[in-house]
Amino acid sequence: MTPTAWYDPTNGMVSTDKDSPLFTPLGQVLPLYSQRTWVGLTNEERNEFLYLTVTKSAIDFAKACEAKLKEKNT
Repeated sequence: MTPTAWYDPTNGMVSTDKDSPLFTPLGQVLPLYSQRTWVGLTNEERNEFLYLTVTKSAIDFAKACEAKLKEKNT
């Protein structure tokens, strides 16, 4: 994902141009990203994880949930 704007914490300025003259010379400019919509699990995916609770350990269940959510939200 590419930044949508840039922020200079030394003077509080925000711009869509990283090389804006509003920014402090030699200041640290931080990228700002737009907020994305969270994507959750479908009922089918939840059922798959429920099956894991019966057949696998709690750690395997947590890792599988984390991996699926990372996949859907990156």
